[in-house]
Amino acid sequence: MEFAVCLTLLIPLLVGLWEVGRLVEVQQLLANAAREGGRAAAAGQKTPVQIQQDVVTYLANAGLMVDKSGIWTPVGQADVTITVTNLTSSTRPDPSTANQLDHFQVQVTIPFNSVRWVILNQITTVTQLTATADWYSMKDIPISVNQNIPLE
Repeated sequence: MEFAVCLTLLIPLLVGLWEVGRLVEVQQLLANAAREGGRAAAAGQKTPVQIQQDVVTYLANAGLMVDKSGIWTPVGQADVTITVTNLTSSTRPDPSTANQLDHFQVQVTIPFNSVRWVILNQITTVTQLTATADWYSMKDIPISVNQNIPLE
């Protein structure tokens, strides 16, 4: 009898802890993916589409699975929203055409319903998980070198 009473309190507590652990895990994966995207933007060698693919590849390689009508599949481009924004200049949104020290922001968002393990609408009102990374473009400034040796 005591076990039955304790079990009715213990099971919801364990399921809640399990779901909060999943929320924290996915949030950490999104933060790491946003950081990787920001890093790629800062290098100044990739387009926003390539950066978005890098973020999705990072999430898939990390093992993030999404629920598609009861079937768990690896995360894909259609499952996440990734935005790459040049906060310094809206006329140069592409990191490959940015100037040095342009401020880039990479934001990764995924619906929580697609990654949660159990149905806990009563416990949390979280509908979207979002991570943001800000980086500055470290694109090299081209230099020209005069190859003529000056005479003394």
